[in-house]
Amino acid sequence: MTGLVTSRRALLQGAALWGAAAAAAPFTRVLGQTSFSNDPFQLGVASGDPVADGFVIWTRIAPDPFNPEALPPAALRVGWEVAEDEGMRKIVKKGESWARAEMAHAVHIDVRGLAPQRPYYYRFHCDGAVSRTGRGMTMPKPGSKVDRLKFAFTSCAHYEQGYFSTYRDMAAQDPAFILHLGDYIYEVAVATPVRRHPTTAPPMTLDQYRVFHAAYKLDPDLQAAHAQTSWFFTWDDHEVANDYSRIESRATPPEAFAARKLAAYKAYYEHMPLRPAAALTDGAMTMYQRVQFGDLAEFNITDARQYRDPLPCRTPDFRGGRDLLETECAEFFDPARTMLGKAQEAWLQKGFARSGARWNVLAHSLMFADFDQRLGDGWGTFTDSWSGYQAARGRLMDLVAARKARNVITLAGDIHSFFATEIKQDRINPTAPVLMTEFVTSSVTSVVGDPEKFDEALVENPHMKFCDARKRGYVLCDLSKDVWRADMRAADNIRERETLYRTLASFAVENGKPGPQAA
Repeated sequence: MTGLVTSRRALLQGAALWGAAAAAAPFTRVLGQTSFSNDPFQLGVASGDPVADGFVIWTRIAPDPFNPEALPPAALRVGWEVAEDEGMRKIVKKGESWARAEMAHAVHIDVRGLAPQRPYYYRFHCDGAVSRTGRGMTMPKPGSKVDRLKFAFTSCAHYEQGYFSTYRDMAAQDPAFILHLGDYIYEVAVATPVRRHPTTAPPMTLDQYRVFHAAYKLDPDLQAAHAQTSWFFTWDDHEVANDYSRIESRATPPEAFAARKLAAYKAYYEHMPLRPAAALTDGAMTMYQRVQFGDLAEFNITDARQYRDPLPCRTPDFRGGRDLLETECAEFFDPARTMLGKAQEAWLQKGFARSGARWNVLAHSLMFADFDQRLGDGWGTFTDSWSGYQAARGRLMDLVAARKARNVITLAGDIHSFFATEIKQDRINPTAPVLMTEFVTSSVTSVVGDPEKFDEALVENPHMKFCDARKRGYVLCDLSKDVWRADMRAADNIRERETLYRTLASFAVENGKPGPQAA
């Protein structure tokens, strides 16, 4: 296929290309007679943004998710139930909501009044049809004594570059939650796909972004991981457009980008188990948040796309990320430039490390560590990274140092590689004290074009203790009060649906001793 899908026939023809991976779920469970010709819950269910007394549960009524006109414009009544048991016999909460056409018939239920730190089960029903049962996990009460946490984090899931077995292996580890650090979907095609997007052209309109999200949500491994436990999210660029910043993107003309971004944001909210408070309002969504897991860990999840200044040293002909020597780009160090925006920086300044948690976490879509990617003399920085905003990066490190925050761990994605790194305020001095530890996850499927370059660059980056750019996967973290352990889990071959996962490397950070050590 070429061009954008615009007709129902073309949409259905595109869906047929995906084969079994995109097949609709069996339409067998019903309460009574239904008027739907297909399963209205074939995009699955999900829970997210958990707190101590609840979480958000999500679904979207979509008997034909590739046809924008498959359902009438009228709102549909959707019932929901939350139970203590998987058999849904001990119902503790239930209610009804409206799935409205202007929200793609998606529903977001902010369930509250549940007990802390335990699993609950939930399902939806509409016009006689019943969804699969999902499981959500509530958090411990803030400040309560907690001895252990196991969670997983990943990023960068390109549908065309491989199968989503990473999500399957994550779910099999039974984490308390999954943290997704961006690029949940991709808007661009690749040259040698394993399976195909709905179109080869990138989405531009709301209906087109909805179709892309639906294609991803039909993946059975992604659906199973959403049904297994609750998720937290931030986003990166490909949910909208490659290398975009607040007001512009790499390819879309600036005058057209605002409308494209709003369409992408709205579709993203419609397909994610996010709190209603995060919904698109006045052209923006509130994605950053602070999460406390008892007294064990505090997570500061940031948004590094929506508020930042445009990329440094772009040209009239190229507005994307590129590798520049620091001597070539004075904007790297401009103190007026921001990555997080003034409001988000103020939020971090006000609340970071105030909880007294044993582990203080900064979760970003982009790698925080400085990474010299230019071999030889000079320091080469990729402009679409935290290092492209050195002054903003410095302000965050100054905050960590000023607060004397203990056990600071940064988590990141985006770069399609595993990293374990020491973060120092003085990168030049090899004896400078380590300020914090960074773990970077590889991708679900997205690949690195030149992994040999990263291998060679490690020689010039002694603060980086590990890098692997060849393997796809995620990081599984298991932390106690004494040790944070990070296992880098990698697939044998992401281009095969059935593949083995192995622990590629393991690192530990001891309480009070920043820096990763081989475990």
